[in-house]
Amino acid sequence: MCFSCTDVPAPPLPATGRETGIDVGLKVFLITAAGAIVANPRPYRYAERRLKKAPRRVAQRKKGSQRRRKAVGHLQRAQQTVQRQRTDFHHKTALALLLLYDTITLEDLRVANLVRNRHLAKSISDAGWAAFRALLEAKAACAGRRVVAVPPASTSQDCSGCGRRVRKSLSVRTPICPNPDCGLVLDRDENAAKNIARAGQALRGAVALAASKNRESAGL
Repeated sequence: MCFSCTDVPAPPLPATGRETGIDVGLKVFLITAAGAIVANPRPYRYAERRLKKAPRRVAQRKKGSQRRRKAVGHLQRAQQTVQRQRTDFHHKTALALLLLYDTITLEDLRVANLVRNRHLAKSISDAGWAAFRALLEAKAACAGRRVVAVPPASTSQDCSGCGRRVRKSLSVRTPICPNPDCGLVLDRDENAAKNIARAGQALRGAVALAASKNRESAGL
């Protein structure tokens, strides 16, 4: 038996004193600033062959027939299974992050613009970045955690060691910093996650400074 209740306050999670940045991707679902990787389950990709056959089976059945109704039900259940697998993965991943970190910084991605790329649209939709972010923010609000969104510009182009900006294509997965005083060799996504975490710290510092100045000007 399951009881669903509304307006029941959830106790906040105990503080950990830790924070991180996360960079979402397609090769892996996400990577943290500490280098922890969450694999991409790709539920649609694994079910793609079955999902392609189901609509054909519906089209081959006579309209209004019992066989067509059964085929439609099969298609709906297959699509529902993929959706539930993705949602379950998002819930578990979000909870695991919130148990470890008080503050999580991520990129303020415009996913609706990214899916216009016909080469990546299916993979981006399969990962469900927008749905994951919405779920993470909702869970963080209930758990007393904080999710910070920062501009995504140049997070993968800047060196997380010295800050030098070096333009590179997506094919370069392990860049080497050309700065002779740095020479950092780091995975592209982990480097971006470190830059995202640093940008989140800078953003929170700027907000805190602005709030302090406003209090001073108000004479508080």
